[in-house]
Amino acid sequence: MPEGSPTVSALPGDISRNATPNQAPEEVKRVKNMTSKEVWERAQEIYASWYRSSTVERVLKEANMTPDELPDDVTEELKTTVQFEGIVRTWEFDPQNKQVVIYAVSARNEEHEKELSAFQGRQVGGWIFNVVWEPYVPSSVKRALKEANMTPEELPDEVKEEMENIGVQIGDIRKWELDPQNNRVTAHTYFSGDAKHEKEVQAAQGRQVAGWTFNVVQERYVPVAVRQALKEANMTPEELSDEVKEEMKNIVQSAEIGSIRTWELDPQNKQATVYVYSIPKENDVDAIQGKQVDGWTFTVIHDVNYEKEHEKDLEQLAAELMQLQKDHPELQISSFATSATEIDMWVFNRTPENEALNGTVMHNRTVLIYWSPVDYALRMAREEAGW
Repeated sequence: MPEGSPTVSALPGDISRNATPNQAPEEVKRVKNMTSKEVWERAQEIYASWYRSSTVERVLKEANMTPDELPDDVTEELKTTVQFEGIVRTWEFDPQNKQVVIYAVSARNEEHEKELSAFQGRQVGGWIFNVVWEPYVPSSVKRALKEANMTPEELPDEVKEEMENIGVQIGDIRKWELDPQNNRVTAHTYFSGDAKHEKEVQAAQGRQVAGWTFNVVQERYVPVAVRQALKEANMTPEELSDEVKEEMKNIVQSAEIGSIRTWELDPQNKQATVYVYSIPKENDVDAIQGKQVDGWTFTVIHDVNYEKEHEKDLEQLAAELMQLQKDHPELQISSFATSATEIDMWVFNRTPENEALNGTVMHNRTVLIYWSPVDYALRMAREEAGW
C-alpha cells in the first residue's frame, strides 16, 4: 500500500485494481476550517459516493448498457440499492419493459432483506423495480453443482445445508464433488495433523443426509515448488512418501533458511536438495543439512552465484523504477513493491499512461497497476478543507 495510506475498516474495499475515478462526486463542495475528524468523515462520504457510482457503472457494463440508457433518477435509485450488495446476487435490466430486476439471496441479513423488499414494485422515471428472492447457496456448493451439471433444485436443501455445516466444522475444504448417480458427496481436504480436525473428519465420514452419503478424502498439501521438483524428476506425488513431502512442506513454510530458488530430487540415490539464497544470520540450515527422513537425505546448497545475480537485478530494477517515477509524472506513481514474479505499482489516479503499463513485463516480472480509492477520498476531503 502506498506510504501513508490508511488501513481502517470503516472504509470497506480500500484497494481497487484497474479502477479509475472519472471525476469527483458531484456533491463534493469545498469546506474550509474542517477538523481532522470532519475531514475523515468527509472522506468516508466521498468514498461511499464513489463506490456506489462505480458499482452501478460495473453493473451496467456487465449488462452491456451505458449510463445514458437509464434515466438519471433511475440511476440514482439504483445507487441506493448498492448498500445491499451483501445479499444481492446480481442486477438485471430489461430496457424494453423498463424493468430493473434485483436477484437477492434470502436468509443472510434480515434487516437488509426487509429494506430491500421495500423496492419491490417501486416506480421511478417510468421504470419499475422488482426483487426476486433466491435461497442461499455457498459459492463452493455452486461450483460443485456446476461441475456436476446440476441445478440447485436437484440437490436437496438438507444436503446443501450439511455441506455448509461440514465446511465450517472441518474448514479448508479444497473442493466438493457431487455424484448424482450414486447420491454421493465428497469433500476434498488436506491432512492437518490436528486432533480436533481429524475428529471432525471422522464424524463427517459416511454421514447420511436425505439419501445422500458424505465422504471426506484427505490429501497431503504439496507446495508449488515441490510439485515442480516432482515434475522435473518425472515423479508423481505418490512416489514420494508422505513423510518426505511433509518435511519438504515444513522447510518451504517454516524453516529459516532464506529464499528457496528451487528443489532437486534424485529418486535413485534418495536425495532431496534445496537451493537457497539470502540466508539470514540466524537460520535452520545446520538442522536440515544431512537430515534423514524415511530413507531420503536432505541437502541445503547456498546458491551464491544466483544470489549475486538476484541482488544485482533487484538493485537495477529499483533504480529503473525510481527513474520511471521521476521522469514520467503523468504515470502518477506513488510507490511500488516487487516480488519474484510481479511489480505492484501504486498510482494516485488512473491515467491512460499508467493503464498502458498494466500487464506489461519488466525484468521478467508482470506489472500490476493498483489504485486506492481510500487515498483518493482522503485527498479530495483534504482539498475541500484547504489543507
